[in-house]
Amino acid sequence: MRRDNKPYSIRLLINACRAMYTRWRVVPQFDSVGSGLEIIGPQRLEVYGPDIHLGNNVHIQTSRGQMSRLCTWPDGKGETGTIRIGNNVLLTPGLQIVSACSVDIGDNVMIASRVYISDADWHEIYDRLASPGPLAPVRLEDNVWLGEGCKICKGVTVGRNSVIGAGSVVTGNIPANVIAAGNPAREIRKLDDTQEFKTRENMFSDIKNYNKTMNYLHYLNHKNNNYLSWFRTLIWPGRQD
Repeated sequence: MRRDNKPYSIRLLINACRAMYTRWRVVPQFDSVGSGLEIIGPQRLEVYGPDIHLGNNVHIQTSRGQMSRLCTWPDGKGETGTIRIGNNVLLTPGLQIVSACSVDIGDNVMIASRVYISDADWHEIYDRLASPGPLAPVRLEDNVWLGEGCKICKGVTVGRNSVIGAGSVVTGNIPANVIAAGNPAREIRKLDDTQEFKTRENMFSDIKNYNKTMNYLHYLNHKNNNYLSWFRTLIWPGRQD
């Protein structure tokens, strides 16, 4: 479809059902969850293992055919990994974060689709039955932006405000305020750290106004739709749909 043909009342019903499913089925799987959690397609989010934490205003998007996964795993020494996600973080479809040590994601981080983050090798090189293999903590500092399809390997710290280009494989530390890309990812440009960064935190500085704006945008997107045309598009869609 070229656009969303559902009537506005159906959009409101879907939003309410999605929020109810999130509270009932998804939130209890986390050890702690801040306010303002929003999950698009919560049925396509897999949460496995203990010690997974979300801050305030975390937005998680999934899509058909792209499950997202947050998973902690035993470290082989009696402990499990931990995943801590800060405030105002955006996680998009196909994301996988798997931890047997520690994955720490700071505030205002944006993670594009199909990103893989892991703090372990998951098998020894010579003993392929040994799991989880070598491990080391991963840290994404505040306001990091990961491009689509990135791989973040064990022991990596990505510094504040830095951007990782699409498809990059990050095997070593990336300093703050740079753009890095490649396999392995290397610094290709410095950012001007004297400029003020506008982050996702700005979106939520007035949460009532944010919610009012989002509701109005939904209304604008659906206000001209009606049940008759919606049923028609379900049965006999055309190019205009």
